Amino acid sequence: MENFIAVIHILVAVVLIALVLIQDSKGGGALGIGGGGSNSILGATGAQTLAAKLTTGAAIIFAITCLTLTFMSSRGQKSVLDTGAALAVPPPVAAPAAAEATPPTAAPAAPAADPAAAAQAPAATAPAESSPSKTSSEPKK
Repeated sequence: MENFIAVIHILVAVVLIALVLIQDSKGGGALGIGGGGSNSILGATGAQTLAAKLTTGAAIIFAITCLTLTFMSSRGQKSVLDTGAALAVPPPVAAPAAAEATPPTAAPAAPAADPAAAAQAPAATAPAESSPSKTSSEPKK
């Protein structure tokens, strides 16, 4: 049934497009701005033509099929929030007790340094202790 209404909906949409395109313009733009021979913006325009009547009917059928398809597509589906089901999230794993903890595995040893490169590198020196600055909190003499 839903497929049938969808096909009708598409056919009515195509017919509606064709009917709108074949109609004469009645003023050429929003609020009568632009070309055209209409002297009244909201005045009487005479009797409706056959194309205008068919356009109105096609628009009504189009609106009805839109609402019907929306109702039919949402009828059988529920939202996750409607069902109240929680997402499947595994519970957090507690940290093992200290007595049961296994010792960490040793990291792989660093590759042996090249003895020739070590001999050429300057020896690291310890930073010199800085002398107390003159801006210390000691009272001036």
